[in-house]
Amino acid sequence: MTAFLHYLDPSIPLDVRLAKAYDECHIAPDKRQKIGTFLALVRLKDEATYCHSVRVGIVASRIGRFMHLSAKALLYAGLLHDVGKALTLLTTLQKTEDWTPEDAAEMTRHATDSFRMLAGVFDFSAEIVHWHHRFQRNGYPETLPAPLHGYSEGTKAVIPILGRVVALADLYDALHRVNSKFGALTGEAIMQKMLEFNPDQRQLIEELYEVTIFTTEVFA
Repeated sequence: MTAFLHYLDPSIPLDVRLAKAYDECHIAPDKRQKIGTFLALVRLKDEATYCHSVRVGIVASRIGRFMHLSAKALLYAGLLHDVGKALTLLTTLQKTEDWTPEDAAEMTRHATDSFRMLAGVFDFSAEIVHWHHRFQRNGYPETLPAPLHGYSEGTKAVIPILGRVVALADLYDALHRVNSKFGALTGEAIMQKMLEFNPDQRQLIEELYEVTIFTTEVFA
């Protein structure tokens, strides 16, 4: 098993995998504590969403390292991308079937809620996570507020790129969830869905599978 697949292996406790990701990105203890405070809000609301958030953070940071982007920024943003779901109705958050328009409207608020919760504490992460559902069909939110700071043009340009990476990591993990829409997908089927839903990122996705950041292996 490669070093990365170790991070996907559920036989290794999630907190161990997270600690290793923190170490790899040289995250200081005080920053880990602040991130942990936000993650605790999600965990109190829904354990599955918490576990999903941690896995997304780990995968996003690995994609970032592969793309020569900031693994640290992507670890932060991936871990915190769904923190706004701490404000989502639990009846909606835990649904896997029979979604209503009201449920959809309730769920779409989490991207902006995440931005608002993080602003003032993790501003750069807030900017990134506001993008993570903008790339899908009927993406949201439709509009974004003015940047929280006077970023350089280069930084302004990289924020949506980092948001795109988080979106890929988010979908990759979400497709492993058993639900009424897709059922239990095989690893090969997940790869095909990744390509189908992200035609603009086909080359990157294929490369991520080649280097086993994404894998068709499904752990028991």
